[in-house]
Amino acid sequence: MSQKLSEKQRLYLRLVFIEGNTHEVAASKMGVAKSELSGMWEALKEDRARLQPIRDLWARKCKDVPYHEFEAAYLNTQPHCHYCRITPEQIHPLWEKDPELTKRGRGRKLELERLAPNEKYSNLGNLVFSCYWCNNAKTDTFTEEEFRKVAAVIRGIWEERLGKF
Repeated sequence: MSQKLSEKQRLYLRLVFIEGNTHEVAASKMGVAKSELSGMWEALKEDRARLQPIRDLWARKCKDVPYHEFEAAYLNTQPHCHYCRITPEQIHPLWEKDPELTKRGRGRKLELERLAPNEKYSNLGNLVFSCYWCNNAKTDTFTEEEFRKVAAVIRGIWEERLGKF
């Protein structure tokens, strides 16, 4: 979470936004009156927006790992496809050129990929970012090393479409 937040704000975000507790429960756990929490939801709107993709991914894939551990791993992972190296900033122009780039609408952001596909998502050391196309193509069939050959071709296609990156 943001360095500029107070301990009270961080605790509030964890209890209400991350864990989904009510204001009554949060106030009780924080040892404060519920009225002290009024206005915090709106005041922390930017922080909630920044944390939402991390929280949502954690809730879908890694809820058996403490949130703060998942958040730290997420924030310390380079934001590009582990295989073809495309970044979110490079994906955006692809969608601008072709709004129907994929039929299912996936591909607008990086996905969480397991290097060893049979490992659980709770093994944070096994998680990397992958673009939709690499994640979809790798499936559970290829090892990381084998798939790098395929990713090199995908990278070449992105370079042609976007100019060298």
